Amino acid sequence: MGNSLYQSYYTKSEPIVDYMTQVLDIKQSDSILEPCGGDGVFVDKLLSINNNADICIYELNPNAVMTLRDKYKKLNNVKIIHDDTLLSSEITNPKKLYDIIIGNPPYGAKNNSEKKESLSRLYPDMYIKESYTLFLYACINCLKEGGELSFIIPDTFLSLHRHLKIRQFLLRNTKIKEIALFPSCFFPGINFGYANLCILTLKRSSDVVANLENKFLIRRGFKSVESLGKCASVHIKTISQKEVYSNVGSSFLLESDDRINELVNGLLIPKIGDIANCVTGFYSGNDKKYLRPIRSDLKNAKRYKVITPQEIHKTKLSEQEIKFGIASTDCCVPIVKGGNRRYFKPDEWFMDWSRTALSEYRGSAKCRFQNPGYYFKDDGIAIPMIRSSRLTASLISGRLFDQSIVGVFPLDRSLTNYLLAFFNSDVCTRIICAINPSTNNSANYIKKIPYIIPTDYTVNKVDSIVSEILLRVKNQMDYSELDEELNTIFCDLYGIKI
Repeated sequence: MGNSLYQSYYTKSEPIVDYMTQVLDIKQSDSILEPCGGDGVFVDKLLSINNNADICIYELNPNAVMTLRDKYKKLNNVKIIHDDTLLSSEITNPKKLYDIIIGNPPYGAKNNSEKKESLSRLYPDMYIKESYTLFLYACINCLKEGGELSFIIPDTFLSLHRHLKIRQFLLRNTKIKEIALFPSCFFPGINFGYANLCILTLKRSSDVVANLENKFLIRRGFKSVESLGKCASVHIKTISQKEVYSNVGSSFLLESDDRINELVNGLLIPKIGDIANCVTGFYSGNDKKYLRPIRSDLKNAKRYKVITPQEIHKTKLSEQEIKFGIASTDCCVPIVKGGNRRYFKPDEWFMDWSRTALSEYRGSAKCRFQNPGYYFKDDGIAIPMIRSSRLTASLISGRLFDQSIVGVFPLDRSLTNYLLAFFNSDVCTRIICAINPSTNNSANYIKKIPYIIPTDYTVNKVDSIVSEILLRVKNQMDYSELDEELNTIFCDLYGIKI
């Protein structure tokens, strides 16, 4: 159960509530803050532990406030405040500090321009478009020294670039007790495509040196929400905050092992960003008008008009046509879109590249004419920003590519096939999952992938194998044994066992 306006998702799971209250060291005399009260599920549990607990609840949703006030109207020890937690002066400049803070803060709440300005002023170092990290930062500042917090939140703060500041703040200003990782489907009614969930439990501490030396538990591999409530897990790992803080981007790198950590963090090891340009592509601003599928049965093609053969431009574009558009009626060019296809994608989607269309693109506020110097290049590799279980890559082959693609353009064009093979390898998938466990791969994450410099012999061998794979892909033939051969080459080169 939740509220889309406030992006609140109520914690209707007894095992989750039990886990979060069990992992905290709750004492009879504690003062407790619930910063986003919802329907009071945490408060109910706390009161069952100690009916006289000193509890303060913040809630923004007026309907929820009415429910809470009615629910706890006979309890003088429960205070309900109808206010925006993130903007309240009692939170941003706290006079009262708490022993315990527990909650399920809203994820990705949408704010108007006025609130965005206020949040930018109050939280200048934070990424203000993600509300749960703002709640985390604000509430840590409301803890007493030694006070404890437990939040159920998305796991994106563990690795995404935009959350660097909150990671560094956590590692320096708290002692993390543990992080329990589990699928979002454990949370009733919620299933995020881009992230899983975690329960973060920590203790406030002003001793930065001791905080960095602190070791905490990672709990994962839960098979069911019931196993979470019993604190039973398949895998438990202990890591130090100093180790995390020293990682590139202070990322938690929970999917890595010692060898991958060595590769990702090695200062002397080149990265993909050192040997290739990684850029995002084009968006028309109105694909319904300008984009054409080659067939109506393509995935997501039903809302588009199917292209006719006469509209397809079949020759290489001149510099003038790239910059100003095509004057003839055969003015639609192939565009590489997302979707996890390996090595090569056939021409299935086409974009209007007429002179009229280009004029309209440049005059549109919605169009994203990003990195036009890389459009229609022969040596590019397309990596979908949204990956499934593995990273995939295909040749751009002189086509346009859209904003759902990271285009990788080697500075040395002779490495195109070699990099194509590497991006499609199990080794590269292991590395990118360590760098960024979420399914969203921006150019910045691709740039971080370590690049072990191969010998000329290895480059030539991989190039030969890829040429054969491309031939088989275009003829819809199996290439699994060649794939295995490439995997062996990259496992040996990178010293990683799959």
